[in-house]
Amino acid sequence: MSWMLVAALSRGVYIVETGGLGYPNTVAAYIVAGEKYSAIIDTGYASSARRVASAIVESGVASNLRYIIPTHAHLDHCGATSELASIFKGSRVYAHERALPHLINPSRLLESVKSIYEEHILAAMGGMKPLDESLSQVMEDGEEIDLGGVTIRSIYTHGHAPHHLSIQIVEKGYIATGDAVPSRYPFTGYFIPNTVPPKYDLDQALRSIGKIFELEPRLLLTPHYGPIFPSPELQGKYEEVIVGSVELARRLINGGGGVEEIRSSLVTYLTGQRVFSMLHPYIQSAIKLSALALYQTYKSST
Repeated sequence: MSWMLVAALSRGVYIVETGGLGYPNTVAAYIVAGEKYSAIIDTGYASSARRVASAIVESGVASNLRYIIPTHAHLDHCGATSELASIFKGSRVYAHERALPHLINPSRLLESVKSIYEEHILAAMGGMKPLDESLSQVMEDGEEIDLGGVTIRSIYTHGHAPHHLSIQIVEKGYIATGDAVPSRYPFTGYFIPNTVPPKYDLDQALRSIGKIFELEPRLLLTPHYGPIFPSPELQGKYEEVIVGSVELARRLINGGGGVEEIRSSLVTYLTGQRVFSMLHPYIQSAIKLSALALYQTYKSST
């Protein structure tokens, strides 16, 4: 791969190109380097572990990496967690209290993933190895960690998942959002709601977006993909995309529509296109997942 591996966004903050499923500009992780310790926020898929480890070394923080912080227990964010914890001795994994059990014993998570994705995508993800429980630590809501000259703070941001957190880099005014906000990839001009099975919580998702913007961040560090400058207009767009997608799904379900009808309508609503096969493969996967989540969530309420 000849893509960027790691790049500085500002002093002590780096974006890592994890190469999600073999594609650039799809899944990012972020490194925060302090004077004493460093942290990595999200890890990418297990298949990206060596690449992410190389980025940690290249950024110069390998010797003081102490904190591995997956924002939640979905494979594009936590798949390489155990492997990184094994490589970088002295590091510990900090996560939401409801995420840690899935990291320590990922069997249920992996079974769920197998029920959703095709074999070639599962192979590209690389599965997930269990985390040694002795290396795990609950990260409470609002908990702060002093890295030396820079503080990171946990923000519980449920909705996408009930075990989701975001990380504020306090002195910088940055927030690593995780999937609390919709995705926008560099090769597209549109947003995709991060709705995932088995159930999406719209009210919590909107509250989480509100929590992020109430902190008046200077920069959002998004996993899908890259840094985005926040604004009231951006917050409004995030909310519009989420609410609009939910309303679309509800209308279709009430009319007897299923997952395929929702997927087809989401393609037009979100991208302005009508031919699903013309979309980037990673976008295809993201929209299919969103459609399935919306169907499972709102079919059960009809």
